[in-house]
Amino acid sequence: LLNYYNEPYPKSLGIEWIQSCIFPILSKFKIPIADQLRTFCEHIAIQISKHLSPNSQVLITGGGAYNKFLIERIKELNSCQIIIPDKQLIDFKEALIFGFLGVLRWRKEINILSSVTGASNDTISGCIYHPILNS
Repeated sequence: LLNYYNEPYPKSLGIEWIQSCIFPILSKFKIPIADQLRTFCEHIAIQISKHLSPNSQVLITGGGAYNKFLIERIKELNSCQIIIPDKQLIDFKEALIFGFLGVLRWRKEINILSSVTGASNDTISGCIYHPILNS
């Protein structure tokens, strides 16, 4: 059912995969939300730890860097030195990346690379919403 784990790189998880593969499993059982969250957090920590080189240094940024429990689980599952930068750097990096993706979208340039996502083609992703001006 979860062939994703056997697929070669590059690959990417999208909401479509979650909706088609994970949500149906969850809807079959009455599992408390707290248990679902704990299970997913553990799963994420295990998957990340599987792909870390032993005794290396790993810089974690993005929203996950703020999840203290997730970071502790990753630390406990491997021998890497986990480095969490300060909040300003985490937020700056995220803003810079998404701003850059937005500029590419605005200019109608490719901002999603198949070499990274595993998709069949490079693409332009994102939406531009124009405000409705009342006169």
